[in-house]
Amino acid sequence: CFPLGFHLNTNNIRIDIRRLISVLSNFNETHTNFLFTKNENKLIEQTFPLIAYKNVIEYFLSHDYYKERESIYQTTTKGKINFAKTIKRNRPIIQNNNSLVYIEFQTKKNQINENELVTAINKYCVYEAFSKFGFAYNSYKPLKFNLPTSKKECLYVLQNKLNNTFDDSKRILFNSMINILTQKDKELKEDEFKFGTTKFHTIWEKMIDIAFGIKDKYRYFPQTKWELKYTNNKDNSLLQPDTIMIDNKQIYILDAKYYKYGINLKELPQSSDITKQVAYGEYSAYISKNKNIHNAFLMPYNKQNNKFNTKIDSDFKNIGKATIKWKNHENYATIQGILVDTRFLIYNYDKISIADKEKLAKAISDSKF
Repeated sequence: CFPLGFHLNTNNIRIDIRRLISVLSNFNETHTNFLFTKNENKLIEQTFPLIAYKNVIEYFLSHDYYKERESIYQTTTKGKINFAKTIKRNRPIIQNNNSLVYIEFQTKKNQINENELVTAINKYCVYEAFSKFGFAYNSYKPLKFNLPTSKKECLYVLQNKLNNTFDDSKRILFNSMINILTQKDKELKEDEFKFGTTKFHTIWEKMIDIAFGIKDKYRYFPQTKWELKYTNNKDNSLLQPDTIMIDNKQIYILDAKYYKYGINLKELPQSSDITKQVAYGEYSAYISKNKNIHNAFLMPYNKQNNKFNTKIDSDFKNIGKATIKWKNHENYATIQGILVDTRFLIYNYDKISIADKEKLAKAISDSKF
């Protein structure tokens, strides 16, 4: 299954598909400068404008076909005057007798032709979007429309509309329509429609961090340096724990591991992962003077369908612990193995409650066999 631990619900398969697409699109490459290292390959492999289709469909379902409903005004010396807008926007000339004279006025701009063009282009894009991605919403099939004029002219009109609106929903719509028209130049075959990622482990890490992490985690990054005899001293790059969670004055160092143990009972973090977590814990204790420091690996699983002999069906489940032989007297020297229900995380990573964090903290503390 993709991602690990996430099976599509046959009763709500369209909702599941849309949510998964939303997660993938939230972490696409436009966010890589902030969320991922510069050396990371493209997180999302996209060969057709799925997000554009999604935006066009959702606008249509909320508003029907696009129609310009707002009057646009311009400053001019002729035309039907809107005096209220003229007084607000235009500066009058003060005459010798202190009377005010307006020589320019606010009049309604005639954009009928352009607005009708945009509506016609939108009808074309709605058909294209539903024919490619409508299955994720419903079985509705809109009428097929052709472009009202040349593609070059349509792109010019859309770009002009985009440049002259500050309405976010319209900007998203116009951008999406432009993307659809631009993509049509490539004429992809049906079997070339692809949208996904080969690096969901990175998305797993970021969902865990958004769900449970503090923003100011950089102070918990262990620092090392070289003190050199013959050249200047050199600071090394920082070690970076995935997530730092603080709950009830206790520090939890969380390492998001997109491993298969919760799926096939085989793949677990190895010695290098374990010793690194211990180093994080030791450094956190050093800088914070806090003795209540806990370590945990967070791995995916399906609470509704798994291979464990004992029934395991909670959002967070402790499945054991990793230890090291030479250092075992501190909490952080024991790393708890926690399974996280993938469906729960996908649907809730951006709205985790205090109660959810407390449930995770309780699972980490539940080290009894």
